[in-house]
Amino acid sequence: MSQPEFLYEVFEDFMNSPENKDFSFDNGLVCRWMTGQAKISPKISTYYAKPSKQEKLAETIHQNLLPLMTDCNKALQDVYTLFMQDTTVSEAKKNKLALLYKPADSRLLFLAKLIAFGMERQFVKRDTKNQKLIAGGALSPVVLDYIMDSEVPRPCRHFVGRKEELGKLHTMLEENSKVFLYGIAGIGKSELAKAYAKQYKKYYTNILYVEYSGDLHQSVTDMDFTDDLPEDSEEERFRKHNRFLRSLKDDTLLIIDNFNVTVTQDSFLSVVLKYRCRILFTTRSKFDGHCILQLKEIWEPSCLFQLTSAFYSEAEEHRTLVEEIIETVHRHTFAVELAAKLLENGILPPEQLLEKLREEKASLENEDKISAIKDGQNNKATYYNHIHTLFSLYSISQEQQDIMRDLCFLPPAGISARIFADWLGLTTLNDINDLIETGFVQANTRHTISLHPMIQEIALSETRPSITSCHTLLDSLQKICLMHGMEVSYYKKLFQTVENVIHLIEKDDISKYLLFLEDVFPYMEKYLYQKGMKEIIRELKQLLKGNNHGTSSDRALLLDYQATVETKPEKAIKLEKEALAQIKEITETNAHLVSNLHANLGGLYRMNGQTELAKEHMEKGILLLEQNNLLYTNDSIPQINNYAALLTEMQESERAMSALQKLAQIIKHYNSDHCLDYAQVQESMGNICLITANISQAKSHFKKAMKIYENVWADEPELIEEKYQEIQELYPQIGIALAKGILASINKQE
Repeated sequence: MSQPEFLYEVFEDFMNSPENKDFSFDNGLVCRWMTGQAKISPKISTYYAKPSKQEKLAETIHQNLLPLMTDCNKALQDVYTLFMQDTTVSEAKKNKLALLYKPADSRLLFLAKLIAFGMERQFVKRDTKNQKLIAGGALSPVVLDYIMDSEVPRPCRHFVGRKEELGKLHTMLEENSKVFLYGIAGIGKSELAKAYAKQYKKYYTNILYVEYSGDLHQSVTDMDFTDDLPEDSEEERFRKHNRFLRSLKDDTLLIIDNFNVTVTQDSFLSVVLKYRCRILFTTRSKFDGHCILQLKEIWEPSCLFQLTSAFYSEAEEHRTLVEEIIETVHRHTFAVELAAKLLENGILPPEQLLEKLREEKASLENEDKISAIKDGQNNKATYYNHIHTLFSLYSISQEQQDIMRDLCFLPPAGISARIFADWLGLTTLNDINDLIETGFVQANTRHTISLHPMIQEIALSETRPSITSCHTLLDSLQKICLMHGMEVSYYKKLFQTVENVIHLIEKDDISKYLLFLEDVFPYMEKYLYQKGMKEIIRELKQLLKGNNHGTSSDRALLLDYQATVETKPEKAIKLEKEALAQIKEITETNAHLVSNLHANLGGLYRMNGQTELAKEHMEKGILLLEQNNLLYTNDSIPQINNYAALLTEMQESERAMSALQKLAQIIKHYNSDHCLDYAQVQESMGNICLITANISQAKSHFKKAMKIYENVWADEPELIEEKYQEIQELYPQIGIALAKGILASINKQE
């Protein structure tokens, strides 16, 4: 099983608790935990700190893991040996836990308590040097510890046949390096690629997997490398990733799944084809002039009957009818699977299903269209009709139809079933599980769901998703995006879902849709998700063309968002000024927006060295917040912080301190003096005091800030260490003293 699935099994009790319903094991983050690049989530370690939860963990291990192990006693013995030989663990701790290991019946409790102890210990990041292995040599470095979330998914456990195709694919990759695995939807291209990776993994140093997101350049940018920094721009991330991928040699295989575009639709293909590694594309598009392996129907009747038997328990009893059904759907792999699941659910007996499929065949105007011809379009139309018929034979409930409608927007890689259920306000996963059993919904792993591309096409035409009919989903996504202080591990999938909404939804309520896009944009900006930001700007431009839709505030926001992505300061300033010009009269309704526009314009002037203009607009922004009782909002914090920084640069440090003291009081009143916002203001005041040589006062502010950082980041010592380093680099005398003091207090707690 994959690493996230493994953790789902281990921490099942944690995942099933109501307070963790929105928690998800992000593949990249899990990989960091496993390789020692990041500390495991404090939510998990805190949950299992209680002895009662440790006992539950022991039960879960017994139930979920022991049946999967060939020699659990040997594994426990190895863990015990590692623990006893660890010189960093005190003898008292060793003796206490060793008492549990000795009796055979408490060894799983020993393991559970050891896991809990390991999660609570001070985290020390493992130093990985993989990226430095590139230089020289004939082989690529082993990169799975360096490139996260790149592991190839396992093939379907019912994968059958294709022995000849697997061998042919291997030969073609060895001879041509770049191969396009081509075929119609639902014929099994992705499964063949996954099966190839599994069967031939010993031939490669690395096999990397990328789910195509509609833009190869973006797919390379979105890869998750251990040395990516939160502040890296998309251009910087792409530059690093592209340079690394170019360095990989032909002992590395890169699989790009679902590359369903043409050469002209993705201009970056020509660059990727120059990589030295081997590349396997799965695609529904025919790339003439390149090395192509066309995947056709499985012709061995025994293989498809075996596939049917995997889903339909009475297949052998109705063998003749089943074989006729397989022929009627033209041996199309996905159609065979759907038919088998329909039979297993008892909706129709085999003879009636066969009759329905034959009726559909006869109803088509052109008999030649049904024959197994080679033309891709006709073939696709034929199979589409088979799938559509099977889809229509199910009498799915209204609730399940609503779920199918919203599922149309999920990214190809899918998302956690629990998170999706939470977006829709579902109290159970029953309806989703029923749809998985029908075959309409794919369970990519045991916890991640998506729609098959052919089912997505049919669901779109049948359910016609619109702003009105999908309001629950859109409201949930909008609510997450409005919680700017909240971090979500699945933000890329969230944004990909939003992009699919933009492309696929029927816009029957433009006002609601505009507000949705306007609220999502700042959350994308927080994560520097430029592809989505540009997508929203394009959509807003289209919607606000002419005067049929939107208000002056909507047009001002569009210009403000355009300024956000603009790289030239002068052009960005012009856009912000145009945004302000859209608002002819300031009212209670638009005061907050106008305040932000002034603050943003002030920030741009500051970057451009025009300090007086910067000061003028920042003051206008803060004054509007005061006049409209909006100082309690989150926007006041960056506004006043930036204003104080500007005043300090202009040698007006007393006014800067006064502004920050006022902000500190606001945060304390509306939130608390133990939050990160308060710490950041204390740190800003400490900086000003140092600049004005008020060392003792600076030290006082820094101590207050550090105490908050220590409490808030108690389970993330690497963040505390980064903050120490930041202060040490800027202010050595103060920083070192503080760092030593805080470190000493942490060591006492250990």
